[in-house]
Amino acid sequence: MRSIDAVLEQLDEVVEALSAVDLDVLAAPQRFAVLERLETARRRQVAVSCAVVSRLERFEGCPPLPITLADVLRISKREANRRLRDAKQLTPRTTLTGQSLPPLLPETAKAWHAGMLDGEHLQVIEKFFRDLPDHVPAAEIEKAEKSLAEPR
Repeated sequence: MRSIDAVLEQLDEVVEALSAVDLDVLAAPQRFAVLERLETARRRQVAVSCAVVSRLERFEGCPPLPITLADVLRISKREANRRLRDAKQLTPRTTLTGQSLPPLLPETAKAWHAGMLDGEHLQVIEKFFRDLPDHVPAAEIEKAEKSLAEPR
């Protein structure tokens, strides 16, 4: 298995190579195709970052996670809290007894990790489920989530 450092080094090299490509040689339709591939790759990187965030934990001398995450990534505390919330909903969970559970939003998580959703789409889905009345049956919730997570 490759080390995370080696994989990140390869990522840096690929990004460097992409930034050196002469985009003027591409026809207009090709530029849209390139942009679509780059967007999907960027979204997948965000999903990997989300998976890392879900595994963060405090250690001795460490401030609360939102503060530490905001400091390390140079983002606002609000953005750090959003990323922590997203991670809780989109990554597998573990019970206190060690049992594995799926993400709270499993269909959304699949689409998220495939790079099919952006942050705004995710916010709409999360808001929908936050505002959903408690009396809605589980089967209807599953159908709604599947529908909301489908790429358009």
